[in-house]
Amino acid sequence: MSFQFTLNGVLRLRESLERSELQQLQLIASAVAHARDEIETLEKEMSAAQRRTLDAAASAGVTGAELHFELAREAAWNILRTELLNRLFQLEKKQKEQQKRYFQARMQRKIVSNLYDRQFAQYKLDQSRREQQRIDELFLIRSISRSM
Repeated sequence: MSFQFTLNGVLRLRESLERSELQQLQLIASAVAHARDEIETLEKEMSAAQRRTLDAAASAGVTGAELHFELAREAAWNILRTELLNRLFQLEKKQKEQQKRYFQARMQRKIVSNLYDRQFAQYKLDQSRREQQRIDELFLIRSISRSM
């Protein structure tokens, strides 16, 4: 008789749910990393533009129009940076929520997996007891037949 886990369908469902939650978590983590990269790139561009403006001002001077343009560009970058930081904050919040869902799904899958492990161990134990019982019966039969 082969081993048959009574909750096999539940185990497959729990494994599927865990995989799904993990995939969602990975997607969100990727979005968080992308948002961080965007912020870093923007900050590097802002810093480089500021250096260029300072270098130009130090070497040749800056007209009022150029100064006004630089201030407008810096204000636009700051608005964009604030939007990116807000998006990052929301993504990190979403990531924490998804981590909770993933860990919950994982815990539920582990509970069913532990039940599987226990039932399989009990099955193996029962199988080895039956085998030992057959061996003992054969030994007794041989002992009785030799003594006759």
